[in-house]
Order: sequence, then C-alpha cells, then structure tokens
Amino acid sequence: MKYVVFVKQVPDTTLIAVDENGNLIRAGVPSILDPYSEHALETAVSLKKEGDLIVAVTMGPDQAQSALRRCLEIGADEAYLLSDRAFAGADVHATARTLSAFVEKFAADASLIMFGKQAADGDTAQVPAEVAEMLGREQFCYCVSVNAEDDHFVTVQDYGDERRTCRAPMGSVVSVSEGDINRRLPSIARFIEASEAEIKRLDRIALGLGNFSVGMNGSRTKIVKSVNVRSERLGKITDGSDPVKAAAYLKELI
Repeated sequence: MKYVVFVKQVPDTTLIAVDENGNLIRAGVPSILDPYSEHALETAVSLKKEGDLIVAVTMGPDQAQSALRRCLEIGADEAYLLSDRAFAGADVHATARTLSAFVEKFAADASLIMFGKQAADGDTAQVPAEVAEMLGREQFCYCVSVNAEDDHFVTVQDYGDERRTCRAPMGSVVSVSEGDINRRLPSIARFIEASEAEIKRLDRIALGLGNFSVGMNGSRTKIVKSVNVRSERLGKITDGSDPVKAAAYLKELI
C-alpha cells in the first residue's frame, strides 16, 4: 500500500495577521503542524504494514520543512515540499490544482490519498473535495475511522447527527477528523532520523504547471476585506433584586 498524506503548516492562531490582500502573514510567526493533518498522518501510520509506504506532502515556503520533519518523526517514510514563489496567495482552487498535479505526476499509484478534514488557519474544508474532483477519485469526508481490507478500505464518516459506514475503493481521497489521542510518541531515534532525512523539493516546473494556473494568478477567490475580530468581556455587575431596574439596565447595554 502507498499512502499519500497532504499536510499543512499553520501559524499560531493567536498571532495571525493579514496583509493588504487578505493573505496570512506567515513570516516570523511561530508555526505548527496542523492538528487535523496530524490526525490524517496518525491514521496512515495505524494502517501501515510491512512493505507499505507513507508519503507526506505539503505546499509552502522553506519554513514548512519543519512540519514535514514532524511528519517523518510520527511515521512518514518520505517527504515532499511543493515550493515556488508562484504558489504564494493560492486559494483553495489553486491549492487543489497544485496538489492534484503532484498526485498525477508522482503518486498516481497511491492506494489512499489523505487529508485532515480542514486546516486551523482557513477552516474551509474544501481542498480534499476539490482534489478528488480534479483527479476523478471517490471522496470520503469527516472520517473518524479508516480500516484496510484486501482490495478496498472501510471508512466511518461522522456528520454530527449520523454516522455512515462506506466501502472506499483503492485510490480514494479521505479527509480525517479524529486521531488517536493515546498514540505512541516518537522515539528519540526517530527524531534524530527525521532531522537528517532528505526532503524532496518540487517547484511548478517539476509539477508541469503554468504560471497562471497557480498561486494568486490561478485563484478564483477574491478577498474583498479581512479583519481581526477579538471579543472582550465587559465583566459588569448590577443589582438584580429589582426585576424592572435590572431589565432596564440590560436594555441600555443592548
């Protein structure tokens, strides 16, 4: 089996800022491996048997290599960084196009293509479905369980008000919403191996993509305005023994 896991490095959500185009400013902001991406990778590791291969892939600047090394620590066997200045500012469509190109050129034989259900910075949850559409693959979202059978996978999807068990054919796209909180932590030996492992880098030329099909040029979403909103509690206290006065006080606040 060959498991391709697309992951994302995301900024610390408490320190997010945006530029004049509405894009996240990542430079100088502490970043982590997206938690849902980690769930997807954990699921791949749980499925892995002797002879299987787990490939971790991310799109981003050079600093995204730290997320890939974290993937190698957890259990990935290979890591690819899709990095090109032309990729900057990509919306979900341009991102999905870039990731789909990777699958078509370097992982067409993938047994399962895996994502976290969404990313902590954008929360769109659209990329897995768009990749599945572009590749013409079956897609299974919100998966809380994935198990391998001889020639297919069995997934359990949680939609909140119902759960659905499905037979997923080989080559399907799966987005994972839960991971094992009791999983084993990476060993020191694994940490050292990951710090020295090769991370293969691919640009748009290697992926066979034109300059106007990626990044901001290839994006179909135009951000009109983006602002940071922070709610603050007033913490006001009043005497509520008189219902009429209390109601009037609340009305003034509204």
